[in-house]
Amino acid sequence: MIRPNQSLTWREAIQVYTAIASVCLGIGIAYALHGFWTVLPFAGLEILVLGAAFYLCLTRSQIREVVSVNASVVTVEKGRQTPEERWECPRAWARISLQQPHIAWYPSRLAIAFQGRQVELGAFLNEEERRALAAELQQVIHRNDWQEASRARDNPAP
Repeated sequence: MIRPNQSLTWREAIQVYTAIASVCLGIGIAYALHGFWTVLPFAGLEILVLGAAFYLCLTRSQIREVVSVNASVVTVEKGRQTPEERWECPRAWARISLQQPHIAWYPSRLAIAFQGRQVELGAFLNEEERRALAAELQQVIHRNDWQEASRARDNPAP
């Protein structure tokens, strides 16, 4: 399973948001009581924008990518709580591609490709993690002992 780093849980994010919103609203009310009423709508707008930013960050950090490899098929499932997208290809024909960007500061792209179709993996990972994942997938997908392991499982020794 591949997932982005999530430094805050929903509960912790709500607590941080509530603390920031309380301080911001408190300052806005204090200025409003001193006659600066124009500060209050901007404080409210700031609270709304901050809430939207927290919500977007937390929902995007719940993305999961599950890569399953067995003797015959490579399966990639993407989604939040349940798989929203599913992609399969024969293991023998799967290619791992780590495409380097044309511009130096852009991130590379990791994908599993088959017959001109591809699915990108780990867009939220940093370069080091993406390279490590590419190497691990390459090793797992191109293992030669899949048939031997399935034969041994089907015909156990007495």
